[in-house]
Amino acid sequence: LSSCGVNADRPSASPYSSRPSSCIFFKMISKDTKKITNETAKQYKALYKGLHMVFTNRFKDAEDHFEAHATEKGDLSPSLRASHLVLKGFVKFFRAISTWGRGAIDKALNVMWEAEALAATDTTDPLGAKLVQAHAYLQGAFLQIIQKKFPRAAWNIRSSWRCFQGALMELKTFDGPDEIKAEHETSAKLGVGAFNLILSLMPPLVIAVTKILGFQADRPYGVKLLREAYNSQRLMSPIAGQIVLTYLTTLSSMLSEQTPEFREEAEKILDEILKRHPNGLFLLWTKTAHLRSCKKHEEAIKVARIAESVCKEAPALGLMSSWQAGWCNMLLARWKESKECFQKILNSEHKATKDGVPGFYCILAGLSAVNDGDFELGEALLKRVDSEAKNPDIPHEQYAKRHSSQILEVLATERKMEEKKGDKTAGTKFYNRFKSRCYLEQIQLIIEWNFIKYMPEPVKEKVKETMDKWYNMRQDLAWTYREMAWYYLMMSHIEFYKDGGDAKKALELGVTAVAYAKRSKVTNSTLMAQCYFLVANIYLKQDPPDLERAQKKCARAKEKCAGDLAKRMSFLLHALKARIAWLKKETGQSNKKTSAKDSKKEESLGNEAVDDTKPEEQGGMLSGAIGMVGGAVGSAVTWGWGAIAGEEESDDAPEEKNLEVTPNPTNEDSRQS
Repeated sequence: LSSCGVNADRPSASPYSSRPSSCIFFKMISKDTKKITNETAKQYKALYKGLHMVFTNRFKDAEDHFEAHATEKGDLSPSLRASHLVLKGFVKFFRAISTWGRGAIDKALNVMWEAEALAATDTTDPLGAKLVQAHAYLQGAFLQIIQKKFPRAAWNIRSSWRCFQGALMELKTFDGPDEIKAEHETSAKLGVGAFNLILSLMPPLVIAVTKILGFQADRPYGVKLLREAYNSQRLMSPIAGQIVLTYLTTLSSMLSEQTPEFREEAEKILDEILKRHPNGLFLLWTKTAHLRSCKKHEEAIKVARIAESVCKEAPALGLMSSWQAGWCNMLLARWKESKECFQKILNSEHKATKDGVPGFYCILAGLSAVNDGDFELGEALLKRVDSEAKNPDIPHEQYAKRHSSQILEVLATERKMEEKKGDKTAGTKFYNRFKSRCYLEQIQLIIEWNFIKYMPEPVKEKVKETMDKWYNMRQDLAWTYREMAWYYLMMSHIEFYKDGGDAKKALELGVTAVAYAKRSKVTNSTLMAQCYFLVANIYLKQDPPDLERAQKKCARAKEKCAGDLAKRMSFLLHALKARIAWLKKETGQSNKKTSAKDSKKEESLGNEAVDDTKPEEQGGMLSGAIGMVGGAVGSAVTWGWGAIAGEEESDDAPEEKNLEVTPNPTNEDSRQS
């Protein structure tokens, strides 16, 4: 475990035993500085101590601690009392967004508004009061986004931004003690930095509107401020460090911005913060994501197990570590272990199951069970999805219900067909059809999460062999055009992301996947979007990058993106579009519109490739509309891009004569075509 940078046996240290002296607020102040009162020093010491409790998993103790100091009698400014409430709300905030619990969200919101109202009464420290209000508005807005109360969330985001901006201006003329000024400056940098980072993730249309309203959406500037807030080693520094780590380990990977330097910086920050806050749950989650991006899945699983074991006071949060471990096992193609991880969450009585996404845990466990060879358990878990998925507003649950019913319908249809035939080998064929479908579904999820690149090379080869096995049996399995599209899409991903991969071959496979997806007549789905998304990325990897074609395919992907997981896909597409725009700017290329002549040529070539489907073949088409949410912030906006006017398929599509025709369309395909 020491090789992971985590100590499973180390007890929680005192709040200050390993912190550098510069971060201790109540240190000796120079004589020429305005002195702070003993009561103020005492309260800041209590704030540091409480936040240390949060980052060392003593959530209940932290809540009680903050509540006690917020209601403590004595001559204490309202803003300091409100600071305790904001940090108490911070604990409830993380509990709420980790469990999707409606009751937890309401409780967290009540604490935020209580803190905001209390800070508004402070006349002794207006700057401190303004910062407390800003943090309360911001965290409250995020919770309202989860509740889908978008107008209220937008208003509170605006209020928060105005408070943070006002605080930055007032800091220039602040005449209070240096230590107080340093604390306020860190708090302001945290808020403004987080704003810039979050708004930079929005679609271009949203960014343009926010700039008109006076917001900033400068990601480099935001990350710079967050780094400064972390390095200042003040009260809010651990929170700033956590946000920086989230960007370096998770967001940068999704945005295709992650570099070896980012991973090195993440490793350094993780080591520093874990020394100050041993085995902090949030930090261990980030450590798991970091190790996963480095393809160190065995170490990531160890860290996830530690995270689960150390979180005694909030087992619902600890169970989210099983989620991390389950995904790592999926990326190692260890289906038995991934099944056990998801079942552990599913069978728990804690709030994470009841208020979370139990239907999604159920389908993940069911698919893993089938791929592990336990068909009976897999079928039982897939049937259980319908009763477990109790939160229809959450895209995870929509996805689970839709796809489990499709898989079970295939299963029921095949059983009836084999019973009518009286075939003695029906059981073997039935399990092969069922298992092939479940295998494709599980691989599809890995593609949806954009995690193929995290698979170790031996695992990619193993998955390729299994996919080829099912492909060679496609006649007996009566594969549809949709399943053929997923097969070629997976092969293209493997070729593209493997060490020394052949971009030309990956492009050929990706274009074939596009053609099969079009033949499936799935007009708008994340299958089509994923195909175009991968092809666009391949064009970017060419030497030199083909930015024009990449831009067209990105716009095409956005046009086709729909379904339960569409918002997650939209986030990836937005990031890709921004990356293409940046590359065009760097290379001095302008955004050229497609000429009418080129448009007509592309239309002709596209139609020749895929559009002349025979009527008798159209019964074998399978609908693959799927979707999910990218996160709480992503669900707050509609991802609005405009597709390139008049764009049709380009000349990179294979001719239809090269595509196989599925011999035995199933009833499912006919119903959903």
